[in-house]
Amino acid sequence: MLSVMTRLHRHKHQKSQKTLVVKKQQKPKFIDRLVYVAAIVEPLCSLPQAYAVWSTRSAGSISILAWLGFVVMALIWIWYAIVNRERIIFIYQAMFFVIDSSVLIGAIYFGGRLY
Repeated sequence: MLSVMTRLHRHKHQKSQKTLVVKKQQKPKFIDRLVYVAAIVEPLCSLPQAYAVWSTRSAGSISILAWLGFVVMALIWIWYAIVNRERIIFIYQAMFFVIDSSVLIGAIYFGGRLY
């Protein structure tokens, strides 16, 4: 009798097995595709500023601190993207870094204002 009760007692305390549920990969949504387009277009919006600085060889109205801030923020985002393996963030922030760095270098070289 004791062995039957022991077996029943153990049976009640067994852990239930957890089932791993794998979700089906969903079809990309419109917003997902739109983000890729924005990631390419957004950094390109800084190109006219870079072109203006380098084509006119004048940077009197360019704030060095502002563009330095843009470059530093892009580096922080690039670091985040590498750590978290976020490809889209890496791509567009790398583009920002290149374009914003060209504006910053031009501003320093051609006499931009500090603030």
